Amino acid sequence: MRRLNRKCIYFVLLSVLLLAACSSKEEVGLEEPEDDKDTIEEPDENPEPELAYMYPLSGEKTNEDTSYRAFGVMIENSAQARPQSGIYQADVVYEVLAEGTITRLLAFYHSMQPEIIGPVRSARDYYIYLNNGFDAVYASAGGSPGAFDLINAGYVDHISGLVYDGSYFVRSSERKAPHNLYTSYADLVNAATELGYDLTRSVPDQLLFAEEGELSDGEELLSFEVKYGNAANNVQYRYDEESGSYYRYYDGVRMDDLETGEPVAPDNVFIVEAPHQVIDEQQRRAIDVDAGGRAYLMQDGKVQEVEWKNDDGMILPYKDGKRLPYLPGQTWINLVPSGNGGLDNYVEFFRDTAEG
Repeated sequence: MRRLNRKCIYFVLLSVLLLAACSSKEEVGLEEPEDDKDTIEEPDENPEPELAYMYPLSGEKTNEDTSYRAFGVMIENSAQARPQSGIYQADVVYEVLAEGTITRLLAFYHSMQPEIIGPVRSARDYYIYLNNGFDAVYASAGGSPGAFDLINAGYVDHISGLVYDGSYFVRSSERKAPHNLYTSYADLVNAATELGYDLTRSVPDQLLFAEEGELSDGEELLSFEVKYGNAANNVQYRYDEESGSYYRYYDGVRMDDLETGEPVAPDNVFIVEAPHQVIDEQQRRAIDVDAGGRAYLMQDGKVQEVEWKNDDGMILPYKDGKRLPYLPGQTWINLVPSGNGGLDNYVEFFRDTAEG
């Protein structure tokens, strides 16, 4: 009888212990670990690839090899030549007086390869100096005596639109000569190759470019005009807030591409004053592109008064002794005379007017 009671007691105690153990495990199981989903960063399944290269004249990133030369093309800018072709695809454009109140454009092509460029017109010596700052192959049709002196001396790798008229340059039947000579990027490459020019040299990387959000200096300026002495040749710039670019106008007409209708819309406008001197009856000029001096830099709807210097043939912006960066995209450089008031006379600000 005593043994039976002990066995019963034993089983009762064992049951109690088992129940206690199960209860303890359930209580432990109720303490769920904290949810770490909010603190764990999931890896990006489709990260944006790191672009390995940068176009040296536009500052835009790419995976394409950029170690090849640019082309500098002389493009007419008289009223008879507008609208032009291929200018919106240029990386850098110089606009400088050529004769009288008419400007001419030196457009540099590297990051984009237009199918139509023109109308191509004649050279000037100061354009050749500016061209060589980018070590570009230079294309023109005709030129001033000073320009031919440099070309004949081998100072520049030159492609003549007159020599190659009918092959690498073609005439449009839509316009009369001399406003109708056109070429293409591919034709320029073929002409340069035929002439034996080295196209494998890299563009000098003198230009600085800002990262997004880096620019902060300057006063708001949404519209301005560069005055070259004639309503048909004065150029107005209007800032477009949506694109962050400046649209260009001549006599109220926006500068659009002839073939595509795309607007010419630089992201940087750099206006510099330089000594100009009329030297002949055609009102051609000698222009000092080495002097340095006052300048305005327009970016992101703002303006800064800065200075310009010629660094190895490139006209570049400086402030307080430091070189300033451009925004990635197209850069337009306007030269105006330093005499007769310089910038104060040739540039007018309209602070309350924007594109649209």
